[in-house]
Amino acid sequence: MERISVDFSASRGPVKPLHAVNNSPVRITNNQTRGNLPAYAAAGFPYARNHDASFSCEHIVDVHAIFPNFDADETDPASYDFILTDDNVSAAYEAGAEVFYRLGAKIEHARKKYNVHPPKDFAKWARICEHIIRHYTEGWADGFRYKMTYWEIWNEPDIEPCWTGTPEQFMDLYVLTLRHLMGCFPHLKIGGPALSHNREFAAALLDRLKAENLYPGFFSWHFYGKRAETLVEYARFFRGLLDEKGFTKTESLCTEWNLVYAWSGENFVKGIEDIISMKGAAFDAACMLACDAEPVDMLMYYDARATVWNGLFDYYTMCPLPGYHSLAFFNHLFRLGQSVSLSVEGANVYAAAAKDENGKSAVMLAVYAHEADFTEKEIELTLTGGADAYEVTLLDKDHTAEIIGTWHPGEPLCLNNLSVVLLKSL
Repeated sequence: MERISVDFSASRGPVKPLHAVNNSPVRITNNQTRGNLPAYAAAGFPYARNHDASFSCEHIVDVHAIFPNFDADETDPASYDFILTDDNVSAAYEAGAEVFYRLGAKIEHARKKYNVHPPKDFAKWARICEHIIRHYTEGWADGFRYKMTYWEIWNEPDIEPCWTGTPEQFMDLYVLTLRHLMGCFPHLKIGGPALSHNREFAAALLDRLKAENLYPGFFSWHFYGKRAETLVEYARFFRGLLDEKGFTKTESLCTEWNLVYAWSGENFVKGIEDIISMKGAAFDAACMLACDAEPVDMLMYYDARATVWNGLFDYYTMCPLPGYHSLAFFNHLFRLGQSVSLSVEGANVYAAAAKDENGKSAVMLAVYAHEADFTEKEIELTLTGGADAYEVTLLDKDHTAEIIGTWHPGEPLCLNNLSVVLLKSL
């Protein structure tokens, strides 16, 4: 029997935004489109990072798309094309998500690369980024005054599909752009580099930043795998590396994560199939719950746009998939506000709990084993404080986020492998 003990009297800080996503919702614009904005809004995703948005429309988000002629005057509003990016950004805010803006270009897997080369003038590229920020936060060029806190410089510069230059060239660009933008916008969180996997690259970049006396608002990295424990190891490694190098106030953000078995062959295809299944949903829940007490400040699921990496919305209909409900369950904890202390004894069981200032409380649990030798877990859930009764909402192969009854403290819980449950106080 697995045992979980929750102490609602012991707060451990705000619930972190571990259910953020990549990319904005899609509006229904005419009778030949489909959209997901109402469901997206209902899930309460707190942030929407816009990397790879230009796969849906090549004229948006990327720096070269907004500023198509690099030889133009970067101080002239006429040099910029913001129109379609404005639409993409506004859709996120309409759904209640704050845009997390990635400055750079989408990944390019094709044999010829077009927009992932080092800019020919690093200082000018930084000034172009400055004006993009001014458009969305200060109203420049008939722009907006959005609350847009996070600005990420580039994406995965440690792999060739995202950066064709040398590591040293990227570090030069990053240092110059970071210094310029932090000088222009000291109230915003400027950072990056959305690292793919290379830990030596991460250490070298931090050493360079320390030598330059530059301390970014955040350091970002990515995780793709099949076990929540591996994500926890990533979180501990990067937080430890940041602290070791003296970046104790720099946030550690995982700006992409999802289920991956392998990057090629049959196992790659199997992973893509499982992303949209209950197995993917249980993995999603396990990752968020495991990270609730770990040293990572945000998780951003990749991806909420129409792609095979989207385990939240059906590719064809845009209706919610099982993974959508895992993130929506976590949003209930997030809205309550305060994470509380808990302990878990046993394998393949994950949990987090939260409360608000008015006595409401909730517990979210998941059972996830990538390769299981069991079908069911009996869980002894003990609460200190909390309510006398909880509404039970179940997500598994037979229940699509359905209310199935009431649970009272002291009663056992039996959950199948690949299941997620939300207990909300009555």
